[in-house]
Amino acid sequence: MKLEKKDIGSWISKAGKSEQVKEFQYPYSKTKLFFVEIAFASRFTLNQIRQGAVEEFTDRRTRTKEERLNEDSVNMGYAERIIKGWRGLDVKGSDELIPGTLDEAVFQFEEQKKKDPTFVVPSREDIGKTEVEFSVDTAFNIISNSVDFMSWILDISGNAEHYSRVAAKKQEEYENLKS
Repeated sequence: MKLEKKDIGSWISKAGKSEQVKEFQYPYSKTKLFFVEIAFASRFTLNQIRQGAVEEFTDRRTRTKEERLNEDSVNMGYAERIIKGWRGLDVKGSDELIPGTLDEAVFQFEEQKKKDPTFVVPSREDIGKTEVEFSVDTAFNIISNSVDFMSWILDISGNAEHYSRVAAKKQEEYENLKS
């Protein structure tokens, strides 16, 4: 059977619009293993995120319509379209991503104690062990406030090798050689 060029073109088009998701271990966590499900950021996906983040405005000086990229909209696009979930992130781990998170959590519990004297404030250690459930809003806040995490997400999501079956097979062969 001979493949026709139009068939191959349609396969490439469909693959570029489909969602390839894999789980990756965040390499910079010192407290515990943290895994993130990341979708491949095809050019199609990146264009959709960018188009959703472009805002038109009129320059007062030149009175011409111009466009600017809304950074929050870009970050929300990544949170919605690229980060699909995670496991293993706790408050202590989020404090590594965004210093001060654990302190803020302790402060909020102490504030709650001021409002309700019967409320028992958990220990700092227990607060640190609290699992951070995935939500788009939480992903957005982490991306918006952690340069390291955002850079890692961009690196992983934009590298086709991470999503290729050939690359996965090579990685598996490498792991088998190490054992």
